[in-house]
Amino acid sequence: MIDTLGKVDGLPADQMDQARDALFHADNPFLIVLVGAFNTGKSSIVNALLGEAVLGVGPTPTTDRIIIMRQGPSVQRVASAEVDTVFHPSPLLERVSLVDTPGLESIFTGHDETTRRFLHRADIVLLVMLATQAMSQSNSEYLQALRTYGKRIILVVNQIDLLDSEERATLKNFVIQQGKAQLGAMPEVWMVSAKLAMQAAQKTPRDPALWDDSGFAQIESFITDALSDSARVRQKLETPLQ
Repeated sequence: MIDTLGKVDGLPADQMDQARDALFHADNPFLIVLVGAFNTGKSSIVNALLGEAVLGVGPTPTTDRIIIMRQGPSVQRVASAEVDTVFHPSPLLERVSLVDTPGLESIFTGHDETTRRFLHRADIVLLVMLATQAMSQSNSEYLQALRTYGKRIILVVNQIDLLDSEERATLKNFVIQQGKAQLGAMPEVWMVSAKLAMQAAQKTPRDPALWDDSGFAQIESFITDALSDSARVRQKLETPLQ
């Protein structure tokens, strides 16, 4: 395609840039990108999936750069001009790369063009929100903005450990209805607790009941089972087209 486009007279430069970016994307691993407001637990979710505190977490914003988690023989962090790459031996990272991003507040106010460009390369976007602030006005606005990227979006509600079972069911139904209104289709919603998942992961062996109660069994199953080789390849090829 790039060879052919190069022969077109008067082709706008931005269209050629898009084609080159599509080629770049196709040569990189499957990307699941976590986005959300500051302090919603994006880094904590990544840590829980890996089973250890690899990324910094805290009450104040701790991620001001894009961080790509990739499979490697040992934990190692490599910084470049735009992104940091953290290698980790987790088997989960053999199938996908996880991407932690700065808070959406900085992205959609124009302060983080790097992250905006990176969202175009995302194969799946996880919009993370707190159970106490699920589908707030700002989250609804973020969802509308993310929709314009043409990505598959999964809504992740974190800190469900603060709710009882009835409150969880009520909240999930509310998020589904609000998400459907914003996306125009029934959204996929994951109710999770990064806190419970980390507690489960730090037990030896991992506590299966606690892991399941945290909602992370669903995430793990999605990555290892639902994202089969054919499903990942199909989405990988569709992403540049989208």
